Amino acid sequence: MNKYLLLIRLFLAGSFAFSQNYVDLLKVSASTTPNNTFDSSDVKTRINDLLVDLTVPVKINEGFSVLTGVIYEDMQTKLFADGIVKNFGSTTIKLGFNKQLTEKWSATVVALPKIASDYNSFTNKDFQLGGIALFKFKKRDNLNYKAGLYYNSELFGPFFVPMLGLYYQSPNKKFEANIMLPLQADVNYQVLPFMNIGCNFNGQIRSYHLNNVTDANPNTYVAKSTNELFGYLKFNFTKSICLQTKLGHSFGRSYKVYDEADKVSFGLPATFIGDKRQQLNSNFSNGMIFQVTLLYRLHLN
Repeated sequence: MNKYLLLIRLFLAGSFAFSQNYVDLLKVSASTTPNNTFDSSDVKTRINDLLVDLTVPVKINEGFSVLTGVIYEDMQTKLFADGIVKNFGSTTIKLGFNKQLTEKWSATVVALPKIASDYNSFTNKDFQLGGIALFKFKKRDNLNYKAGLYYNSELFGPFFVPMLGLYYQSPNKKFEANIMLPLQADVNYQVLPFMNIGCNFNGQIRSYHLNNVTDANPNTYVAKSTNELFGYLKFNFTKSICLQTKLGHSFGRSYKVYDEADKVSFGLPATFIGDKRQQLNSNFSNGMIFQVTLLYRLHLN
């Protein structure tokens, strides 16, 4: 076995979710929107978003791999109609493992501690602790089922996301479906050797600590909630490097600012229990999203 094939085995043995027949070692995504109008106002704002996701798996033996990596995101937008453009984001460390339990079953457990802030200061309010536990059942080489739970200590309170999903690839390897509801879903088809056409859905709820967002609101956090549906073209420059150009639309998008003392009992994807919070800013409209994503991917075959 040459060094290149050995390197592939080391990476693939530690893929983050072990759900598909490849692992994305590096993902760099940039998106922007047209101007979005604040409710009851003529003021508009754009949303600019940068995401860098690095995964570095390390194989220990045939049935156990350590998973490491980092996720960095940076956002720019107005949160108040009469305010300035605000920068905020997060830096997340990935540290966990994947273990082959039986011939058919495997488990992935990853801790996800992060800083989620405008980075103007660092206190315990800027730190959050989360994690994911995922179990996969391999039905066939081209079909598996997944179930798991995501948790994070959001600034609004404990947040839990039960997850169900599947991965399927057609025998001719042209059609692929990778689904993990309620967080994401991706379906694509290879129309040419160098191009796939597809659509995907991304849903997320996250929170970020803010310092002095306005003079009247010195200690707050923003709760970001987005549901985004994209159509895209994926250009395969090599087997490992591809570029996605996406056009999408947001649904139910909000960047709600709350006082740091406003909490909920706990949150689920579709509801918040004990939510009596008072929103401090106005929402802005849903709208189009333009996104470009560069992937460095290693395949099993």
